[in-house]
Amino acid sequence: MRRTAILALALAGTGAGAAMAQNAPAQLWPTRDVAVTYTARGGREAPRTVQAAWLAAERRLRVEPPEAPGWVLVDLPRGQAMMVMDSMRTAMQLPDEQKLPLTGGLPPGTTMTPAGSATVAGHRCDIWRVSNPDGQGTVCLTPDGVLLRAQGKHEGKQGMLEATAVSYTRQDPARFRLPPEYRSVTLPPGLLKNLPPGLAQSIPGLSR
Repeated sequence: MRRTAILALALAGTGAGAAMAQNAPAQLWPTRDVAVTYTARGGREAPRTVQAAWLAAERRLRVEPPEAPGWVLVDLPRGQAMMVMDSMRTAMQLPDEQKLPLTGGLPPGTTMTPAGSATVAGHRCDIWRVSNPDGQGTVCLTPDGVLLRAQGKHEGKQGMLEATAVSYTRQDPARFRLPPEYRSVTLPPGLLKNLPPGLAQSIPGLSR
């Protein structure tokens, strides 16, 4: 699947990804529990609010996109990403070839260059210029690995993600786990490109 230039690069957090990037920041994944409210914009579309939370000890991410039938769970150690629909008690696992870039690390050939610092949502972050053969942009990461802002361009399309509120509060592990009675299914290849725009463009790292 195609990668969104800024969101895919900014939110990737595996050790392998960090090794691929030149001059990568020390932390690409939050080192402590945190909940962040983001404003996401893509091209000329209206801004959307996206809720995200990290369970640092288990390296899991929960994203609640607007206009979506459920929420997204990323399990980094297992390399899994799935959409969870509580009303149907179902978790749709993304196929290997269509996983969120979050689970795969930074693409090969990625470079990250220091570019100063900023304050976003009341928190200091370091600015990095990110570039690879498919796109370029900037990200702003806190010293403990929380993404506060990202913007860039990919295949002529521009996008932006910015934190509006950050809360370093302990997260309930139950919110990052599937109840045993939930049914697990795998999306067939090619289905992601047909997802509703509100879902496809609101999940960090997912492009159509």
